[in-house]
Amino acid sequence: MNDKSAKPTDQYDVIVVGSGVGGLATALAAAEAGLSVAVFEKDELLGGGTALAHGGIWVGCNHLAEAAGFPDSRQAVIDYLRFVGGGATEEDHLLAFVDTAPVALKFFERCGIELQISNDFPDHYYSQGPGSSGNGRSVEPKPIQFSRLGRWQNKIRQSEIDPPHLTVEEYIKVGGNNNLRNWDRALVADRKRKGIRARGPALIAYFVLELEKRNVPIFPGSPIERLVHENGVVTGVRLTDASTVSAKRGVVLATGGWEGNEELTRAYEGLPGWRSMFPASVNGDGLRMATELGAAVTVIRNNLGLFLGFEVPSAVNDAPSEFRLSSIYELLCPHTIVVNKEGKRFGDESYFQDMATALGKFDVWSRRFVNLPCFLIFDSQYVDNFSFCGSELGAVPPAWVSSGNTIEELAGKLGIDASGLAQEVKHFNQFAANGSDADFHRGEKHWTLAKREALTSGNAQNRTLGSLEKGPYYGLQMSPSAFASGGVRTTTQGQVENSFGKPIPGLYAIGNVAAHLEYGIGYQAGLSLASGMTFGYLCVEHMKNQIER
Repeated sequence: MNDKSAKPTDQYDVIVVGSGVGGLATALAAAEAGLSVAVFEKDELLGGGTALAHGGIWVGCNHLAEAAGFPDSRQAVIDYLRFVGGGATEEDHLLAFVDTAPVALKFFERCGIELQISNDFPDHYYSQGPGSSGNGRSVEPKPIQFSRLGRWQNKIRQSEIDPPHLTVEEYIKVGGNNNLRNWDRALVADRKRKGIRARGPALIAYFVLELEKRNVPIFPGSPIERLVHENGVVTGVRLTDASTVSAKRGVVLATGGWEGNEELTRAYEGLPGWRSMFPASVNGDGLRMATELGAAVTVIRNNLGLFLGFEVPSAVNDAPSEFRLSSIYELLCPHTIVVNKEGKRFGDESYFQDMATALGKFDVWSRRFVNLPCFLIFDSQYVDNFSFCGSELGAVPPAWVSSGNTIEELAGKLGIDASGLAQEVKHFNQFAANGSDADFHRGEKHWTLAKREALTSGNAQNRTLGSLEKGPYYGLQMSPSAFASGGVRTTTQGQVENSFGKPIPGLYAIGNVAAHLEYGIGYQAGLSLASGMTFGYLCVEHMKNQIER
């Protein structure tokens, strides 16, 4: 059986460490190539960070867009990624991604992964970015009934606060995932009853289903202690139970980044109050194992994959909290603002990348980050019209959210300058009345995860702007979270490089454990998952030509 009760054999052609989409895609490509492969996951649940993600896959010039009649070109994709990368890409990696991603996407669809375009989902920098596109490059899994997975249907991680019943395209159309007023309640109820899931869990489910068909063993609850190597060549892995499993062609690290490791995030990210958006199991294992063998690490500065959110206590006793990416939920809606301790706004809340650089602003005289800590502030208009953290409309926010009958009372509870916040709210309310944010141009970008005309509150000219004037008022401290700013260096075929730029034989790394040399400082939704799938495909292409050890 492909579960924890089964035991791995002594040897496989390929060993994959990690069960996010990058690891599972690598395993599927290896199986299709006729290689024996096994997947080891240290967590009891499968899916890693992918299972908590929206499941978007960003691929320029993809076959689905071509079939739908969306124009694109290789040069436009290159131009856009160079812009996204902000000078921190490496050209060989960028071109390898551009040229291989469409091939890999089509390959995995032929293998049984059911995909569709996320319509009305433009590139993040459309239309300001050269080569950007308004539609067709973002792809997502079709909803899938989990009962098809048999023994695996309860083994895939899912969000407790954001059940994935709607696709990205569907919740864009209704005005965002927390705009419950527009949800098709009958559709959601039907999918709940039938056990149908979308987004990240659906993507993982399709890969698990296809691996099961090919008899590829997956071992959850099986942490790897270290890599086994002989004469500079990685030959397998040692599990924490002291057993050793050999790999004849290669070990692929797909363990995710260092986001959950306090020591590593302090060293590489440097932002106070950091929290991980990923499961606790994503904590730098792959990086530690690779660097133990001399792997080089690249850190990409000015990382724009930076969000704001907050920890949500679990409703289940002793269960871990879950991080809510408020930047793509609450902050897309009116009647919300984000302020610093002085009570001042510092960016366009509805466009998280506008906030990223402001979060890193450091004052040399006060010796502190100017905009950290920061706070989400909203009023009862928001509570009445939108969902806070997955709650029903009108539900009073939980006790861990501070409240006050006046703005000044709320400020006192949060440690914010009361007069500063009151003045800023009054200032912002004028913007909301006029429908234009003169300070930060909130709501003027093309990209959004919420179709603005579908929002049922706020200024008719700009639906992301809504006043804060109805008490009680609510607020809580926000924390920064991001995709890791770097990782181990790799070749364009996923081989891990040492500090001399030479590949470490038998060792590969894909996904967030590897430095994102193909898209640099920038962030574009779907690039991370597309990268894992693409370079997973490429490293198998490389392993196919390796001599068995």
